[in-house]
Amino acid sequence: MGQVETFIHLLLGSMIHRPYVYVFFACFLVFATYHLGWKRMLTFLTSTYLITFACEFSSTRNGFPFGPYTYVDTTRSRELWLSNVPFWDSLSFVFLSYFSLVMAAAILTRDQDLSRGDWPGLRRPLTPFLGGLIMMLLDVVIDPVTLQGDKWFLGQIYQYPYRGFYFGVTAANFAGWFFVGLATQWTFQRLLQHAPWCRGPWRPLRSRFIWGVYAVYAGIFAFNLGVTLLIGDYKLAAASACVSSAALIWILLSLRRKGRLAWKS
Repeated sequence: MGQVETFIHLLLGSMIHRPYVYVFFACFLVFATYHLGWKRMLTFLTSTYLITFACEFSSTRNGFPFGPYTYVDTTRSRELWLSNVPFWDSLSFVFLSYFSLVMAAAILTRDQDLSRGDWPGLRRPLTPFLGGLIMMLLDVVIDPVTLQGDKWFLGQIYQYPYRGFYFGVTAANFAGWFFVGLATQWTFQRLLQHAPWCRGPWRPLRSRFIWGVYAVYAGIFAFNLGVTLLIGDYKLAAASACVSSAALIWILLSLRRKGRLAWKS
């Protein structure tokens, strides 16, 4: 089998073994292309993937920014890996960061500016910090059940050299998620400002779009909570339900406070 055939075979293997990742990634492609246009969508996809891969590559060697950990490469012959990092893992951060960015930008955009397309909230300096926090909240639910991948169809994909304080997950990992959210969203802001191909008109958006993004964000919580219940870790499930509910209610109230989730024509 040639290199191209091997690459395609392993990429298809990633899609077969991790279909839930590609379902959420497909949501990203639909929402981001509609929202940003295909050039800005590809810009976000590429820059976010490269930053995330660099962070994972770094962290598995020197502990920055996620803290020290290693990937378990038992699936290397069945799905695509880049060096010692599974391809799908860095890809996950693309949709996680995008949907967190949109939530943050909607919260920080005034009502009268939402329908203009080029939301001021997308460019505000505070947005990557808020978006990083919104993405980190996802990780509080995602990584504790991911760490138990040997109990469900994910399989054991990574391990820490020591047990973390939160159901085995380390504080450094949560800090790393915040950092990656901040870094990828800040970088996209700079590209919007300076990259020639990111210029041009923006599509006006209705509040239905925000409802859709909110639903996908909630769906990521729901999927991981469902898996936690499936493996029978009810203590973690209770904690994850509290985190998910608090995050979703906080975002919902932040949006509703300024009327951003009203159905408008």
